[in-house]
Amino acid sequence: MSPQSRTFAGFSRSFWGFLFAENLYDFGLYVFVLLYNLYLLDLGYREDFLGWVTTAMTAGSIVGSLPSAAVARLLGLKRMLIYGSAGVAMMCAVRALPLGNAGLLAAAFVAGAISSIWAVSLAPVVAKLTTAKNRPMGFSLWTGWGIGLGVICGMVAGALPGWIVRMGLVAADRDAKQVALFLGAGVALLSPLILTRLPLGASDDAAPRMFPRGPFVQRYMTAFVVWNLAVGAFNPFFSAYFSRQLHMTVKQIGFVFSISQAVQLAALLMAPAILRKLGMVTGIACMQFGVAASMALLAASPAAAVATVAYSAFMSFQCMSEPGTFTLLMNRVAECERTGVSAVNFFVMSASQAAAAGLAGVGVTRYGYAPVLALAAAVAALAAFLFWLLLANTEDAPAAAGVF
Repeated sequence: MSPQSRTFAGFSRSFWGFLFAENLYDFGLYVFVLLYNLYLLDLGYREDFLGWVTTAMTAGSIVGSLPSAAVARLLGLKRMLIYGSAGVAMMCAVRALPLGNAGLLAAAFVAGAISSIWAVSLAPVVAKLTTAKNRPMGFSLWTGWGIGLGVICGMVAGALPGWIVRMGLVAADRDAKQVALFLGAGVALLSPLILTRLPLGASDDAAPRMFPRGPFVQRYMTAFVVWNLAVGAFNPFFSAYFSRQLHMTVKQIGFVFSISQAVQLAALLMAPAILRKLGMVTGIACMQFGVAASMALLAASPAAAVATVAYSAFMSFQCMSEPGTFTLLMNRVAECERTGVSAVNFFVMSASQAAAAGLAGVGVTRYGYAPVLALAAAVAALAAFLFWLLLANTEDAPAAAGVF
């Protein structure tokens, strides 16, 4: 069956199968992301080391991102997606082992390198399983399903260590978090088993031939660097922020995470209408300004209820911008260039967030969360302005051609 064959709600059976498999993967990764930093804190580490773990992982992503285009040429998108997701799931289990400082950093680096293979393949796969007409909604559904799942995952992950202790599997909270991390890795490993049955059409193994270049790609990447410096300064530390700054329990942090996911899902449903009304670029820039305002509020160390609202807004505006940026980028390049531009996009994101996480971790340890978040809010506002300034007249322009 062709990936463009419509079977339900205007999307193909392959598209829905892909979403189901990715949701299994996301479930396991949600558990890992929510609990991993808390597990490291239980082991006695502080935010500076958490920042270096994130930096090591994103450094691995940097190393693996650009070669991912060659991996796609060798394996094809389908096998690239399967091997990447399976490798990340297994590395999640490895990272939950007591490896010591050097071992944890090395495992994070390897996990980042493997995750780049998976991440680079995602946008081209969604683009391949959709048409030009339904592609914006396809990217919204891809993002939205993961967010909706996060509502459940936040509750489950927050309560999971307590359940494990009450079942008598372990006695200590730290050990319960470790068991939960192993369980999350196991669930994520189910995803590549389902992806083996995913058809991508006759051109599944077509080789990407070009890394696109030209004014649009250059301007897009310039704004994208600044944007990722901003969000990369807080995204790795959200659970530590609520634990250290607001003294919340794991269960409370899980509740906050679930609330934020529910708000994100509602916001994402409004995103297509906002982007149609304001235009793709202007709408994305407004959402990025919303992220800046939310981070500024979090910098004030508000009461728990206000911080929950601010964090939900931060994540919602960030999430609302993603379908627009993916659609804009995928529509502006030829199909044979999509994996290449996705690799460049992921490289830029990884490099920017690696620098931001390392610097933010050191900054939080020395100066606290308030000044770091205030600076990140200013950088996010600058990114929104640059996005609007550099790209406002390009969203309907023809795709640029050429190679690096």
